[in-house]
Amino acid sequence: MADRMSAEIWIGGRLRRSLLEELPVSDLCLDWDHNHLQSTSEADILAARDEDGLLHFSDAEAAWGEFVELENWLRNRKLPFQRHSEGKYEYSPRLVAFRPDLKGRRNRDLDLLATQTGNPVVEVASIETIIDRMAKLAANRKQSAVRRLQTWEKLFAKLVKVLPPHLPPLPPFEIVDG
Repeated sequence: MADRMSAEIWIGGRLRRSLLEELPVSDLCLDWDHNHLQSTSEADILAARDEDGLLHFSDAEAAWGEFVELENWLRNRKLPFQRHSEGKYEYSPRLVAFRPDLKGRRNRDLDLLATQTGNPVVEVASIETIIDRMAKLAANRKQSAVRRLQTWEKLFAKLVKVLPPHLPPLPPFEIVDG
């Protein structure tokens, strides 16, 4: 039996009109008051967009805090989305983002630890060693400034790889011909 936790998902991008009937959202809520989408008609889908032009759904009791069928469907059709799942028991809050238009797999499909408000989190253990080395480097006056700068640049590059990438906002959700 799945643990259930609150989750919400925002969908952006361009959905082809021919795929409207396939969109697996019939059992999802438009808000925390359990208001459901009336149908997958173009008018109802477009009316469901939020103030940022994104299609937004929530579920206070999502299995594992995920929308598995919907997320897979969106990935297969290369529609960008972002999901935030709250934590419960031994499960930490998560931020999942899919951005098919960004370069590099690291930026396209992310699954990150998050705060309860949806901000990405980096575990201290993953950056402690780098920060310690940077502190020692700053205190080391035996090396030349050029050598320290070169080493600092390498450490900075390692630090950037550990941090989650900056994601641009989702594009508004649109329905297009096709």
